[in-house]
Amino acid sequence: MIRLTTENTTKAIERCKTLRPKVKFVKDRMFAVHSANNSNVYHVKFDVRGGEKFGVCECRASEKGLVCYHLVAGATVNIYRQGLKRQTA
Repeated sequence: MIRLTTENTTKAIERCKTLRPKVKFVKDRMFAVHSANNSNVYHVKFDVRGGEKFGVCECRASEKGLVCYHLVAGATVNIYRQGLKRQTA
């Protein structure tokens, strides 16, 4: 899993804003993100360990340890869902 920080997500955030990929909820902290470039669907997963956020995607960029726009798209939905959970708890 890749540690998600402000520094390593900046470019991916901008790319995600431009491409606006579709995200579907799969299960807790796991999402299916549709590629904006082709018909591929990538599964992304998230975890929090020791207060730090981590994520992983099935795409080539993530395999190389880079934060991709799929991770950012999934993280956006994950943050929203986790916030909703806290409101209802």
